[in-house]
Amino acid sequence: MKKIFPIILLFSVLFVACGPNREELAKAKFDKAQELFLNKQFNDAKLMIDTINEDFADQIEFTTRANDLLRKITIDEQKNNLRFLDSLLVEKENELEPLLKNFTESSDYGAKKILIHKRQKPENSYNRVYIRAHLDWDGNFYISSHYTSTSHINHNQIKVYFSGNHALSEKVEEDGFQNRHFEDGENVWEVVNYKDGKDNGVIDFIASNSDQSLKVQFIGKKYYYIVMEKFDKEAIRDGYEISFVLKEVKRIKDEREKVKKELSRLTNE
Repeated sequence: MKKIFPIILLFSVLFVACGPNREELAKAKFDKAQELFLNKQFNDAKLMIDTINEDFADQIEFTTRANDLLRKITIDEQKNNLRFLDSLLVEKENELEPLLKNFTESSDYGAKKILIHKRQKPENSYNRVYIRAHLDWDGNFYISSHYTSTSHINHNQIKVYFSGNHALSEKVEEDGFQNRHFEDGENVWEVVNYKDGKDNGVIDFIASNSDQSLKVQFIGKKYYYIVMEKFDKEAIRDGYEISFVLKEVKRIKDEREKVKKELSRLTNE
């Protein structure tokens, strides 16, 4: 038994003497990482670079070259991301184009441009009682109830219904902003905005049942009833659908800007 230990020791010395040194091992790992990079196997290449940085931190030449390669990989990944986002944006904009055929842009409401259904322009709806669709280019969407007559009903809520099915909004108390009243001496107007979920499912109800004969009850100190016009239902249905596409377009554009900034940073370092 005593003779075994010297033999094991001898083999260990020979193995260390004849085996590859750390520089050679680090070079082999780097060469493999570079091969993976050239084959567009970016994730595997990054794992190999992690191995070089963790296991061969003393090999400055190869950790430096590995980190330079990592920068190239990151640049290529960001370029791929940008190409993907560009193609996705074109796809979404093509999807959006036919949906917008019945909407027009207006800047009548301050600096922010909004989209208005052609049949719901304020100048054409001044003396109508109806439900209006509101949409902006960021995809924000809500509805408002518009009442006009010779006397107030002080409505703060609407109910949309047909054949025993209905949706009831939350109450929006008069505040001069989201629920406002005004008059010109002869006629009165009431406008209630159902923002931030205050519609309580009314939007989805109208959009899902736009082919039905929908009635609206204006609820306040008094009541008023209308049957929704076909184009008002379509304005809400289409505006609601468009809002999701516009939100996706905005998300893609925001992501593109982040990628562009990151590419600029990487290429200017």
